[in-house]
Amino acid sequence: MVIFRRFPLNCVCRFQIIGFFAVLIIFSIMLTPALAEPRVFYGKVVGTEFSVIQVRGDDGKVSVFWMGHRTRLDSRVPFFGDRVRIEYVKDKLGRNAVTRITILVR
Repeated sequence: MVIFRRFPLNCVCRFQIIGFFAVLIIFSIMLTPALAEPRVFYGKVVGTEFSVIQVRGDDGKVSVFWMGHRTRLDSRVPFFGDRVRIEYVKDKLGRNAVTRITILVR
């Protein structure tokens, strides 16, 4: 003999609350902007170390940029003293992630 049991009211209520919060999280993620606008930085290369490049801007400030596997190089890897144009965005860790490097003048 099989006895069919209904879910107790507290389980149904708990299921509805979890479903409500799941839907709320999904909609809040969908409303946040997905892509950041790229910014442009002009300067002269003063240092490189592994995947990090240091560039001195026209105002004399040295900025650090991180080059990842998605970085596009228009011609070649920049050397010391090269004047470059860098398009970058802020990544999830707050770093300046380079999207494109263009060498202007040596």
